[in-house]
Amino acid sequence: MSSILELEPDKTLLLDGPASATVSSGRVSVFGAEVSPGQRLVVRKGRRLPLEALELSKVSITVGLGGSFSVVEGSPIPSSWRDVVEEALSLGSSAKLLVLGAVDVGKTSLCTFLVNEALKVGRSVGIIDADVGQSDIGPPCTIGFAKVEKPTWDLSTLRAQHIFFFGDKTPSHLVGRALRGIKTMLEAAERSGVDFLIVNTDGWVSGPEAVEYKRAVASIVEPDLVLALRRSDELDMIIKHMGEWEIRSLEISPFVKERDRETRRELRTLGYRRYLNGAKVISVNLKWIEVEGELPGAGLRPSRERCATISSFLGLEPLYCEEGHKKIFVILDEEDEEPAAEAVSRLEQVLGKKVKILRKGFEEGTLVALYDKGGAFLGIGIIIGIDYRKRTARIFTLADEEEVAKLCVGRVRLNLDGTEIDAPLT
Repeated sequence: MSSILELEPDKTLLLDGPASATVSSGRVSVFGAEVSPGQRLVVRKGRRLPLEALELSKVSITVGLGGSFSVVEGSPIPSSWRDVVEEALSLGSSAKLLVLGAVDVGKTSLCTFLVNEALKVGRSVGIIDADVGQSDIGPPCTIGFAKVEKPTWDLSTLRAQHIFFFGDKTPSHLVGRALRGIKTMLEAAERSGVDFLIVNTDGWVSGPEAVEYKRAVASIVEPDLVLALRRSDELDMIIKHMGEWEIRSLEISPFVKERDRETRRELRTLGYRRYLNGAKVISVNLKWIEVEGELPGAGLRPSRERCATISSFLGLEPLYCEEGHKKIFVILDEEDEEPAAEAVSRLEQVLGKKVKILRKGFEEGTLVALYDKGGAFLGIGIIIGIDYRKRTARIFTLADEEEVAKLCVGRVRLNLDGTEIDAPLT
């Protein structure tokens, strides 16, 4: 469906994707970035862009299936946002801002506005996206850093200069790894020479663990200002435990779009697809690369005697065994019967290690990241399968197999079309 409308000053066009808009005449701003006449804006499914008329403007709109648009009175930018930007820009030659808030309170919108306003006054701007469940900079399940060179109305259009593979949709399962990722991206930001750095965070704000995590993030970032988007009292405990930092509580834009769990899941699917578009299947020899995370096939085989002990206790010949520092992996063929729990328990007592029984094919669909020998991120991938005899992994990815020197194993499973598989990793 296509429409042409006149947008009067002090009115805002809310465009919900999938949709697009082209400004024919006049002046229109999106999160502080002016849209030039003839320039086309594309809004992804599940996203909303507010087009604010700075003068009488004419806009052509095309709406896809499930998309919509409406015109509302007023600006999408609350006055508290404008005040805090003015304060942030007065901080001096180097400023770090930490953005906090629950799910769907407009953290990405605020970050986009901060980016554009800082660019207007000539600041060198960088952004770290630590919202691993709804990443804009980099694929889902990653923490990314981008140096921003020009105004933008959608952070997902930015190219990440550095990416840390986290491997999950929430930091709650791997807090230490999330903090390491943020620290790594901070170091990348420092090397890039930016003087205005924005750190966006995830929407995990409930419970003592979330409070401790956000406090730990602040301790790493050492922000000049903490910007807290508050819907009600959901950030009270976090703010209470951040007394040593300057905190500014900000109102939520009345035009923020709330999304349900399924929509957020669909947005991740689009994110996976974006970074797997044009992927092929490569073969990686697990014996010759570094593997971070649990993935049998890359470690040491038990001695012949220990293999015989394993077979004796379990009453079968495993397809593959591998011994780690604290754990022994036993891979069974698809036709093998499941060993009795009592037999596994006795085997653990004899070997003095935890025994993890897995079935061939358990690894299929596992999300991974690939890096070269210099530590550069080559891309994400999906494991197709492992040949335990050759100890090679077949991976669906854009990466060149000749460049792969490191494989990081995630906790998410995907189909090849980028949709997430609900079954948990074993």
